[in-house]
Amino acid sequence: MAGTGIASTGIVLEALRKDNYENWSALVENYLVGQGLWHGIVEADPKKPDHNSEKDDEWRLKNAKALHAIQLACGSENLSKIRTFKKAREAWNHLKISFSEDVRAFPDIEQGHGGSEASYYDLHDNVMRGQWDEAKSSINSNPDDIFEIASSTGRTVLHIAVASGQEEIAKELVSMGNKRLLKMQDKSGYTALALAAKLTDNVDMAERMVRKGGKELLTIQTKAGDDDGKTSTDPKNDTNGDAESTDNKTTTDEDGEEGETNEKKGEDGDDDGNKENDQKMEGDGVEDEDVNKGRGEIPVLLASASGHKKMTRYLFSQTPIDVLFDNGCHYCLMLLKRCISAEIFDIPALLLQHRRYEEIPLTNNPKELQQLVHALAHMPSSFPSGIQLSRWQQFIYNSTKPQAHMVLNDKRIKILLYAEPEDENSFSNSWADFIATHPLGRIFRAISVLLLVKQLSALLEQVKHVAQTIILRKLPGSEKIYDMKKDHHLVLEILRCLSMRISDLSEARIHECSAYDTMLQAAKSGIIEIIKSMRHANPNLLWAMDKNRRDIFSHAILNRQEKVFRLIHEIGGRREMFASRLDVFNNNMLHLAAELGPSSDLGSRSNAALQMQRELHWYMAVAEIVPPKCKEAKNADGKKPREVFTKNHEDLLKSGEKWARDTAGSFTLVGTLIITIMFAAAFTVPGGNDQNTGIPIFLKKSTFIFNIFILADAVSLITSSSSVLIFIGILTSRYAEKDFLRSLPLKLLFGLITLFFSVASMMIAFVSALSMMLKGYRGVVIAAMSLAIIPVLVLIPTLLTLSLEILKSTLKPNLLTAMQKKKKSPP
Repeated sequence: MAGTGIASTGIVLEALRKDNYENWSALVENYLVGQGLWHGIVEADPKKPDHNSEKDDEWRLKNAKALHAIQLACGSENLSKIRTFKKAREAWNHLKISFSEDVRAFPDIEQGHGGSEASYYDLHDNVMRGQWDEAKSSINSNPDDIFEIASSTGRTVLHIAVASGQEEIAKELVSMGNKRLLKMQDKSGYTALALAAKLTDNVDMAERMVRKGGKELLTIQTKAGDDDGKTSTDPKNDTNGDAESTDNKTTTDEDGEEGETNEKKGEDGDDDGNKENDQKMEGDGVEDEDVNKGRGEIPVLLASASGHKKMTRYLFSQTPIDVLFDNGCHYCLMLLKRCISAEIFDIPALLLQHRRYEEIPLTNNPKELQQLVHALAHMPSSFPSGIQLSRWQQFIYNSTKPQAHMVLNDKRIKILLYAEPEDENSFSNSWADFIATHPLGRIFRAISVLLLVKQLSALLEQVKHVAQTIILRKLPGSEKIYDMKKDHHLVLEILRCLSMRISDLSEARIHECSAYDTMLQAAKSGIIEIIKSMRHANPNLLWAMDKNRRDIFSHAILNRQEKVFRLIHEIGGRREMFASRLDVFNNNMLHLAAELGPSSDLGSRSNAALQMQRELHWYMAVAEIVPPKCKEAKNADGKKPREVFTKNHEDLLKSGEKWARDTAGSFTLVGTLIITIMFAAAFTVPGGNDQNTGIPIFLKKSTFIFNIFILADAVSLITSSSSVLIFIGILTSRYAEKDFLRSLPLKLLFGLITLFFSVASMMIAFVSALSMMLKGYRGVVIAAMSLAIIPVLVLIPTLLTLSLEILKSTLKPNLLTAMQKKKKSPP
């Protein structure tokens, strides 16, 4: 113990406390430097030497000495905080975080405050803790404390309230302060409004600040280089990094996943191509940061970077539009990119429709245009082709007519939405075609003049408008679908505006803006709208090809994007050129169709058998369009398409076989039990038989009900027997690949249908028997009938869901038949 005390006293004057860290750390640092234990041990995280080397042993020895010295110097009260650390550097940093004034969570006290340091510190501490009554009392005692700033961060108490999430206290401080308080900036140039825009989506608080401080708050810039979210030591700020940096990382990850998928498929070269695209996107992100380098940011940019939709819309509506378009439209470009990334589509649509939209340097700076379009290509759910709705949701979606407005400079401005062509199957178009083309239509036109159909038509339009705007909007979930459709129209309008810019570019500029890469990414994501729009802007973009000589149809096949693949029938005579192409691995389209589909497509089917069926549909659809020679062609590995398909789907085939066997076995057991019950019931009828004639007694007393009982018993016995035989056929099937196309699914479908009828008939027979036996006890019979429905209701979800899925994937026109119809009647 004595040795310990002497050693500790020899290093520092006193044990570590919160008020002496600076002195304590200086003494300990000097001691470690003098002992040769600072550099490479505490000052920096060293590269660990090779194992079993002399340097490794030397480092461990010095680390132990330095750690021991720090543990002795910190004092017995603090030793428990660092005794578990194994490295001196970790222990040192932990003590620094815990005791240093530079990194403590509360702000520093401004030096030279004239004796009110304690009250100023208490004010900040109370605000951070949400203790408004104590904070208000402190302000009343020292009103000037509200304007004091912390020495380390430069923040006022209003900054602290916003940054710590005390929104109600921030509102109170705004009402108590004045323009001076609201205009005060911290060391990073952030006003309280800028912090609120970055950290919260509280529009009410922002409105109070703008009303109190004026609209000039909206144009105050942060300091250049401090827009990355790390503007202070507040932990909250560390979690709000720049949105563009995050977006670039996300884009890279997504492309990387595609590369990994192709690598699993044995296409190593395709992974290299994706890595090249990743590097290109990363480079774009760096350039975007360089564009913003040397310039601060205004609140609307900070809100959009954080993805705060309400805050962004409010700040945009209040920010003078000329501020965005001045100085080379720098802020306008930044806002376009950030809003698209944050899926705030009304602001970009309005900017691209503004009278000054031609000033936006998209044509002169194709890389800016590339970032916008490429961001859209990574958002399949933002387009109509990327959503899946139920029939009821689809009805609401098709029936609504969205409108978009935005307040700008205190004026309500209507945003023009993309003019979607009418559905070819809609009632109005079908009726118009009938009037124009059918012979009976002429007669109807003559009669319509007499019946004043125009007035009737106007009335129907009014009814339709009321139904769309009032009735449908009140239905559950309709508001969400309405907003979804509005966003879709806004995105399509943004895409239309950007495509118009692409149509003005030269071929060299098109390559510079990576429009071909965008086409390939859209094909991978299945965004047919981007492909059609850019193809309309420049037909040559349809020939986009990656490093491995794979075009948009090749990627559509690999990623199982059905809508993109169907586009091949809209390109006329060029279809044969695409269909006969080979990639660098000598794979034709049929080889690519033989690859296992992505999990996103396979996951759309509930079981392995239907997944196998889906893969067969794709293979057969592609086989219909490729030249006959491609079916027997070999790739670089010397394999034919069918051989590739068999090899890649071997595991899926086994999984499908296992699922079919297990399902058939389970339902066979149920059918067997029903057969046993109903066969016995047929010979032990309720009420027994007449001893003289052998005829059932209830046949004469309750003829109608007894007939129902016998009929239900017979139906149940026959259908259950049929289902068992069908399921036995499934169990004894050979499970070849082609069996999964129609044979197995149809057998399973018919087996499920007959099993359902057998259970329903069994319940009817049960209720009929009770009705005959308990005649006159109506309450008991009704209760029994109610309970008899339960087994049917339990069975319906399982059987009906599976039956409908099989029916949809097997009997409904699938990918192959749809392609054949498209082929027979080209557009």
